[in-house]
Amino acid sequence: MDYELRTMNYSSSLQSLWKEAKNYLGLQKEYLKLDTAEKLSVLLSAVATVAVCLILALAAFFFFVTAFALWLAKLVGGAWSFTIMGGVLLLVIIIVLACRKRWIVQPVARFVAGLFVGDEAEEEVP
Repeated sequence: MDYELRTMNYSSSLQSLWKEAKNYLGLQKEYLKLDTAEKLSVLLSAVATVAVCLILALAAFFFFVTAFALWLAKLVGGAWSFTIMGGVLLLVIIIVLACRKRWIVQPVARFVAGLFVGDEAEEEVP
Protein backbone atom coordinates (compact mmCIF):
# COMPACT_ATOMS: atom_id res chain seq x y z
CA MET A 1 0.00 0.00 0.00
CA ASP A 2 2.90 2.29 0.80
CA TYR A 3 4.23 1.61 -2.72
CA GLU A 4 0.89 2.63 -4.30
CA LEU A 5 0.82 5.85 -2.28
CA ARG A 6 4.37 6.78 -3.39
CA THR A 7 3.53 5.97 -7.02
CA MET A 8 0.40 8.11 -6.84
CA ASN A 9 2.35 11.01 -5.25
CA TYR A 10 5.06 10.61 -7.88
CA SER A 11 2.58 10.72 -10.79
CA SER A 12 0.72 13.72 -9.33
CA SER A 13 4.07 15.46 -8.84
CA LEU A 14 4.98 14.77 -12.46
CA GLN A 15 1.60 16.06 -13.62
CA SER A 16 2.02 19.17 -11.49
CA LEU A 17 5.55 19.67 -12.83
CA TRP A 18 4.36 19.24 -16.42
CA LYS A 19 1.52 21.73 -15.82
CA GLU A 20 3.95 24.29 -14.37
CA ALA A 21 6.40 23.75 -17.23
CA LYS A 22 3.64 24.36 -19.81
CA ASN A 23 2.56 27.47 -17.91
CA TYR A 24 6.17 28.72 -17.77
CA LEU A 25 6.69 28.15 -21.50
CA GLY A 26 3.46 30.00 -22.27
CA LEU A 27 4.58 32.94 -20.13
CA GLN A 28 7.99 32.95 -21.81
CA LYS A 29 6.29 33.02 -25.21
CA GLU A 30 4.18 36.02 -24.17
CA TYR A 31 7.27 37.76 -22.76
CA LEU A 32 9.12 37.19 -26.04
CA LYS A 33 6.21 38.70 -28.00
CA LEU A 34 6.06 41.77 -25.75
CA ASP A 35 9.84 42.21 -25.76
CA THR A 36 9.97 41.95 -29.55
CA ALA A 37 7.12 44.43 -29.93
CA GLU A 38 8.86 46.89 -27.60
CA LYS A 39 12.18 46.63 -29.40
CA LEU A 40 10.60 46.92 -32.83
CA SER A 41 8.68 50.02 -31.74
CA VAL A 42 11.91 51.60 -30.49
CA LEU A 43 13.65 50.68 -33.74
CA LEU A 44 10.85 51.99 -35.96
CA SER A 45 10.53 55.22 -33.97
CA ALA A 46 14.29 55.75 -34.33
CA VAL A 47 14.04 55.15 -38.09
CA ALA A 48 11.10 57.56 -38.37
CA THR A 49 12.91 60.22 -36.33
CA VAL A 50 16.03 59.90 -38.47
CA ALA A 51 13.96 60.06 -41.67
CA VAL A 52 12.14 63.24 -40.61
CA CYS A 53 15.36 64.89 -39.40
CA LEU A 54 17.14 63.86 -42.59
CA ILE A 55 14.43 65.37 -44.80
CA LEU A 56 14.51 68.64 -42.86
CA ALA A 57 18.31 68.71 -42.87
CA LEU A 58 18.37 68.12 -46.63
CA ALA A 59 15.94 70.99 -47.17
CA ALA A 60 18.07 73.30 -45.02
CA PHE A 61 21.23 72.08 -46.75
CA PHE A 62 19.67 72.82 -50.14
CA PHE A 63 18.94 76.41 -49.12
CA PHE A 64 22.44 76.92 -47.69
CA VAL A 65 24.07 75.50 -50.84
CA THR A 66 21.89 77.68 -53.06
CA ALA A 67 22.67 80.77 -50.99
CA PHE A 68 26.40 79.99 -51.09
CA ALA A 69 26.23 79.41 -54.86
CA LEU A 70 24.47 82.74 -55.37
CA TRP A 71 27.11 84.48 -53.23
CA LEU A 72 29.84 82.71 -55.18
CA ALA A 73 28.15 83.81 -58.45
CA LYS A 74 29.12 87.40 -57.65
CA LEU A 75 32.78 86.35 -57.61
CA VAL A 76 33.08 83.85 -60.50
CA GLY A 77 29.83 84.05 -62.46
CA GLY A 78 26.49 82.24 -62.24
CA ALA A 79 27.19 79.03 -64.14
CA TRP A 80 30.62 78.55 -62.60
CA SER A 81 29.34 79.01 -59.05
CA PHE A 82 26.80 76.20 -59.46
CA THR A 83 29.42 74.03 -61.16
CA ILE A 84 31.79 74.57 -58.22
CA MET A 85 29.03 73.73 -55.73
CA GLY A 86 28.18 70.58 -57.71
CA GLY A 87 31.84 69.53 -57.59
CA VAL A 88 32.02 70.19 -53.84
CA LEU A 89 28.87 68.10 -53.30
CA LEU A 90 30.28 65.25 -55.41
CA LEU A 91 33.45 65.38 -53.29
CA VAL A 92 31.34 65.18 -50.12
CA ILE A 93 29.47 62.16 -51.58
CA ILE A 94 32.77 60.42 -52.37
CA ILE A 95 34.05 61.07 -48.82
CA VAL A 96 30.83 59.75 -47.27
CA LEU A 97 30.92 56.63 -49.45
CA ALA A 98 34.56 56.03 -48.54
CA CYS A 99 33.81 56.33 -44.81
CA ARG A 100 30.32 54.78 -44.83
CA LYS A 101 31.37 51.75 -42.81
CA ARG A 102 32.71 53.85 -39.93
CA TRP A 103 30.10 56.63 -40.12
CA ILE A 104 26.92 54.73 -41.04
CA VAL A 105 27.17 50.93 -40.91
CA GLN A 106 28.94 50.53 -37.56
CA PRO A 107 26.74 52.99 -35.59
CA VAL A 108 23.57 51.40 -36.97
CA ALA A 109 24.88 47.91 -36.18
CA ARG A 110 25.79 49.00 -32.64
CA PHE A 111 22.34 50.52 -32.14
CA VAL A 112 20.49 47.44 -33.37
CA ALA A 113 22.78 45.05 -31.47
CA GLY A 114 22.42 47.10 -28.31
CA LEU A 115 18.68 47.13 -28.74
CA PHE A 116 18.31 43.38 -29.23
CA VAL A 117 21.28 42.02 -27.25
CA GLY A 118 22.11 44.74 -24.74
CA ASP A 119 19.29 44.05 -22.28
CA GLU A 120 20.23 40.40 -21.78
CA ALA A 121 23.85 41.30 -21.07
CA GLU A 122 22.77 43.84 -18.44
CA GLU A 123 20.45 41.32 -16.76
CA GLU A 124 23.20 38.72 -16.40
CA VAL A 125 25.60 41.07 -14.59
CA PRO A 126 25.04 40.82 -10.79
